Amino acid sequence: MRTLLFLLLASLISVPAQGQQIHVQAGMLRSEFLYKDSKGQRLEGLVPLKNFAMSAGIRRPFKRFDSKWFYLLGATYEVYATRGTSQDAYQNYYEWKATYAGISAGIERDLLTIRSRRKNNKGTTLFARAAVNPAFLIKGSQTLNNEVFDLRGTEQFNAPYLFGRATVGANYCVSNRVAVIAEYTFAQGLRMPINVGDDEEKLGYRAHVFTTGILIALNNCRYCLTQFAK
Repeated sequence: MRTLLFLLLASLISVPAQGQQIHVQAGMLRSEFLYKDSKGQRLEGLVPLKNFAMSAGIRRPFKRFDSKWFYLLGATYEVYATRGTSQDAYQNYYEWKATYAGISAGIERDLLTIRSRRKNNKGTTLFARAAVNPAFLIKGSQTLNNEVFDLRGTEQFNAPYLFGRATVGANYCVSNRVAVIAEYTFAQGLRMPINVGDDEEKLGYRAHVFTTGILIALNNCRYCLTQFAK
């Protein structure tokens, strides 16, 4: 968690405050492990598990006012987990849990605004986002039957992963400067570099992420006001 806070602070310092918005979100992540062994065979019988996801960062329009395009910089903290039983006669039980922290960069576009009939500065905006997200293992464990192993230092888990992310969501403005966020993200991650070692062992991730949070506009950034008060 300290890593996430450090990355958020760095992103806030590096970008001028004018026109800047801060977002903080948390929610649920449902992950799949895409694992192939040294013979190139996929490990069957893995069950995706639900776990925790959090992100924070800044959002800024490409133009100062009335822009539907934004760029985002931030940090992510996500826990990936799966479990299963071997399909052979041994029926071994295994479970993996890996926590990654990373940085993200993306672009976002407002698609549709639905204005409140009662107040001009309230309403809902639908948006779409595309982002890339390098991430690094900060802790993890593997359980094999009754034994637990640390994943840090292992070849497949310890390397950085590059995630591609596609997001759809909605911002509901509750005031001139504060909006509530709800969004869904599909993410897929590959180990970097992709080709490591002489065998065909590979590990990737696929995730469905559901989060809610808040978006706060700083000075000289009236996101909700410029969207609705026209």
